[in-house]
Amino acid sequence: MKTLFLRAARVIDPSHAYDAVADVKLAEGRITALTPPGAIAEEPGALELRVDGLWLMPGFCDPHVHLRDPGWPQKETIVDGLRAAAAGGFTAVAAMANTRPVNDSPEVTRYMLERAKEAGGPKLYPVSAVSRGLEGKEAVDFAAMAAAGVRMFSDDGMPIDDPRLFVRALDEARAVGLALSLHEEDRALSFGRGVNQGEAALRLGLNGAPPSAESQRLARDLSLARGHEGWLHVAHVSTAESLALIRDARQRGISVTCEVTPHHFSLDESEVLRWGSYAKMSPPLRASGDVEALLTGLVDGTIDMIATDHAPHDDVSKELSSFDAPPGQRALAQPLAELQVAAFERAANGVTGLETAVGLAMALFHRGLITPARLVDLMALNPARLLGLEPGGIRVGAPADITVIDPERSWRVDADRMLSRSRNTPFAGRVLKGKVVLTIVSGEIVFDGRQEVAQ
Repeated sequence: MKTLFLRAARVIDPSHAYDAVADVKLAEGRITALTPPGAIAEEPGALELRVDGLWLMPGFCDPHVHLRDPGWPQKETIVDGLRAAAAGGFTAVAAMANTRPVNDSPEVTRYMLERAKEAGGPKLYPVSAVSRGLEGKEAVDFAAMAAAGVRMFSDDGMPIDDPRLFVRALDEARAVGLALSLHEEDRALSFGRGVNQGEAALRLGLNGAPPSAESQRLARDLSLARGHEGWLHVAHVSTAESLALIRDARQRGISVTCEVTPHHFSLDESEVLRWGSYAKMSPPLRASGDVEALLTGLVDGTIDMIATDHAPHDDVSKELSSFDAPPGQRALAQPLAELQVAAFERAANGVTGLETAVGLAMALFHRGLITPARLVDLMALNPARLLGLEPGGIRVGAPADITVIDPERSWRVDADRMLSRSRNTPFAGRVLKGKVVLTIVSGEIVFDGRQEVAQ
């Protein structure tokens, strides 16, 4: 393992209130020096990189991705997913359990870890299902799954309807020192529709899911959590009412954190008119007022972290052949024909997100909504805490997991050049400002975008 020097970077690490231009030395997988520029002498055989003025931060961690492996190699594999994660600046990702077979046994967990080790690159932390087969009936063996290496429990994609299973899961996750992540959805209200109950759904002739489908189930779970000391984490929060419930729960002493996706704070329900099933997801894109509430939550600290909910799908799963034009090229017919309505309802939920997350998050900085330090909290430190990872940061002795970005680099999202196996993004063609330059895991460069940036 070669010694690596990163020279004259702007090092940003709010975990110890550090924000200064510095040189960083990496050796044997650790940070071995953090000094003013020029204070460390060159070493024979070491790799020297000038990163003048670029932002050097603790490695970004995505606490919510779907890598489709095992089960759907045409959508994504662990190898492809980790390559996409590296290109997106992530040094670690947490892979959800809705694989085929479901990650509800130590055998599946070990398979995922072995594949990630073979792939190299970003670190993969499997997430265990709460219930066997994600069926919401029989609980998994929490202790066995934790011993196998999972870092969180979640039936993500499926809500936990049984209140007894929910309480048991919260307590058993706490007993093994891990968090419980919840997909909050009352299916009696939402019917898995993937589009908000609002103007866009009305114009297309679709039955939309009301915001209350999320907030009512969240209210139930927060009430059930009272008196329990487990770590409750709310996945992909999407409504103003949900944020109000989380604020109130914290005031009542409930241990609850939450995440938001870049697509939920960047897009509203109107995008379905242009992008069709590429803008179909669960929870759905909401009204503009909800988007503004999410932005407020990012600013005031209600929202703890950004998670991509990276959900790759092939075009067959998105039912693209049923619509008149490729996503994003022109507006859908309004209303949709009967067969198109049926196709939209069949289409898989979700969008890719690993390779666009930094650019979308940096828009918050360029709009003056968050500071660089807040970005690090949202995308590195808080997600790592959720997963119970080794304390990192940019300090001597910490793991050499580092993300370097150029905050001023503008770039256009090109779906055809993405490293993910799937292309289902509603951001294709959008110009973003803020680009990943280097992703470093355990002192090794796993993504190098310097040439691209130089262009």
